[in-house]
Amino acid sequence: MGVKEELLKIFEESGGKELSGQILADRLHVSRTAVWKGIVSLNSDGYRIEAGKGKGYRLLDSGDLLSGERVRIYLPQELRENEITVLKTVDSTNIFAKKRAADGAKNGTLIISEEQTNGRGRHGNSFYSPSATGLYMSVILCEDFSNWDSDLITICAGCSVCMAIEGLTEKKPLIKWVNDIYLDDKKICGILSEATFDYEAKTIDSIVVGIGINITTHSFPEGLEKKAGMVGVHIERAELAAKVYECLFKCLKRTREENIIEYKSRSLVLGRMVEFTKANRLYKAKAVDIDMKGQLIVETEEGTMTLNSGEISVKLQ
Repeated sequence: MGVKEELLKIFEESGGKELSGQILADRLHVSRTAVWKGIVSLNSDGYRIEAGKGKGYRLLDSGDLLSGERVRIYLPQELRENEITVLKTVDSTNIFAKKRAADGAKNGTLIISEEQTNGRGRHGNSFYSPSATGLYMSVILCEDFSNWDSDLITICAGCSVCMAIEGLTEKKPLIKWVNDIYLDDKKICGILSEATFDYEAKTIDSIVVGIGINITTHSFPEGLEKKAGMVGVHIERAELAAKVYECLFKCLKRTREENIIEYKSRSLVLGRMVEFTKANRLYKAKAVDIDMKGQLIVETEEGTMTLNSGEISVKLQ
């Protein structure tokens, strides 16, 4: 980390205490001029550092600014050393993360952006990602996938978002199979998991899990205004990012049965009538179960069917 990042870490950990320029310089092993330049740079980034003559410096409430160090404060100790990159803007955190994975990023690398100019969803859909009102993050997973149920990673991500929002608010979001999070019958979160493969070894090299959450986004492009929603209460984005990240790794350590039970308990579709297209035919059915592979079991007029992918629509009213 550079001087600016080290200063921010010290300020964040100080709990609002004033720290003299000399103390900061001594802790960072730099000159007081370097400290001053770092503080000027932090102020230009939007952080509010108060400087009082003879009183030193202290970090004032900086609102909802995102930083890697701010996220780390909310993480358990075992996750604090993982790499965190926070961007002002990016086309897509998933695209950025996949490039980082190809360059050898470590397992657990977290990418967050203030906004996305080309946020991506499943089946080529876009995800509206304006600045300051949402959380847009991607996690790189590249461990030995034999230790994980890699086919359930998206399910783990869905559960982690619900768990995080429940832990920080009184809201109770639900999951629309497979990977959309709903609240008050509107979509507040999309999840896109993308894998890269070693075709010769026929193994997965990495999986990037992208998560986009509308926190206070209330104005949507035409066509989305009736479908998209928001959490609707203030949550510090750094804290939410940390909570989702922590919950994701908790879920990844669980057994398949534990994750499926968790997922089913948060299902928006079980017991409801759904519609889906298969082999160019539109079906209407009742969603009755989710099996141990995460597949949706439905009852149609012609009997039981198992869906392992694709989109469904569900009657919410």
